[in-house]
Amino acid sequence: MNWKYIIIGMILLLSSCAKSAEDPDATSGELSSLPVTVEALVEHAEYCEAIYDSGGTEIDNLAYEVKTTNGITIIVIRGTDNTANILSDIDIRMVKDDVLDIYLHKGFRDASTTIIQEVDKYYQLEHTVHITGHSQVLFYGVPTHWRVVRLSDPVPFSPSYPYVHSGTFVNSQTGDWGPDNDNGLISKTDGLDHPIAKYVETLKELL
Repeated sequence: MNWKYIIIGMILLLSSCAKSAEDPDATSGELSSLPVTVEALVEHAEYCEAIYDSGGTEIDNLAYEVKTTNGITIIVIRGTDNTANILSDIDIRMVKDDVLDIYLHKGFRDASTTIIQEVDKYYQLEHTVHITGHSQVLFYGVPTHWRVVRLSDPVPFSPSYPYVHSGTFVNSQTGDWGPDNDNGLISKTDGLDHPIAKYVETLKELL
């Protein structure tokens, strides 16, 4: 299937920068030129928050939910929630992906492959697919995605070198956006700022 994947949320992905709707050549800007609406970011962040309570569909200690609305499939992936997820997060071995011809974080690659296989097996997806998730998630073949980040949250900046965080960086507190993914200082972060509820709160302040 030839799906258009749009990735929204705090995600680690493999792709290029988004373009501004107002200026197709723009690769960075402020809130006023953000190429995705704040309402959409809030909506997807709320899906990410809700799956921690609802549980979603579970497979191998992972959880996801598939929604279809207005001709769009939305795949919501729960972030770290148990010991098995933590072990996957810290499995930072680099493994070669023969299809992409690059090296990937083994834990994220294995988790994302499990979910992709489940979704392909059990769901008929719309032509447009949005994938959203809290914490670190990896997906393949995506033309456009956003990494929504709180600069005080250490997780979006992990793991560090030699890993590269791709996608268009969106500051959830200011709405500034661009390719500048890894300029946060881990020494100025606080793990207590990682919960998805904090993201929902700061994004709503941009409305």
